[in-house]
Amino acid sequence: MQLAKKEWVNDLLSAATVYIGSALKNGYVRLTGHVKVDNRPSGGTTDDYALQVRSESAKTSGTHWGVDCETHLKKTGSASIRSVQGVAVVDSTFTATGATLNGVYGQVRNDGAIAGASFLAALYGVLEAGQAITASHVCAAWLDSHQANAVTGEHELLYMSNNGAASLDQVIYASGQAETLLHVNAAGGPALNYVSDGAAVGAVKKIKIKINGVEYYINCNLIS
Repeated sequence: MQLAKKEWVNDLLSAATVYIGSALKNGYVRLTGHVKVDNRPSGGTTDDYALQVRSESAKTSGTHWGVDCETHLKKTGSASIRSVQGVAVVDSTFTATGATLNGVYGQVRNDGAIAGASFLAALYGVLEAGQAITASHVCAAWLDSHQANAVTGEHELLYMSNNGAASLDQVIYASGQAETLLHVNAAGGPALNYVSDGAAVGAVKKIKIKINGVEYYINCNLIS
């Protein structure tokens, strides 16, 4: 007996493996509406990912997107939107030993050749031009910690390291118009240990910086 369309689709989607598209990996499938990927295996260690997207570009100009996610706010109000959300959690009763947890992981790699004015960035945050903005803060990157319990080990908002064999020319490169390089808000809240009016004593240490390609030094003293 021939199954109805709905029953046929349900029977197909209940299979352990379902193939949609072309075996040549050049098919086009358009889904409209909500799509939810739910992968919750009861056990085992073979579940490498819930969703994998891999693409290859043969373009010689323009832009190719591996994943293109665009979210629009369509109502006036106080609603917030998150175009992409990455959350990594160690569930309660479990212990991560020597593990690395990344909410969002970005990697760029050169397996071919990079020349000219190319730009490699593992993570890129852009505050796009738009209308005039009235807000408390407007920034291209926001680092925030909600950790309330004590942390054994180094605890920081930003950790930078160079694990490559090539020495960096600089750790931070800043360009463009700005009124100040650093603004520390020491008003209110817990005391900031790195803000002090103690007298400088002892030997001077120097931090090397460059301004317009010219080397300068910031003097650092011990405090009493």
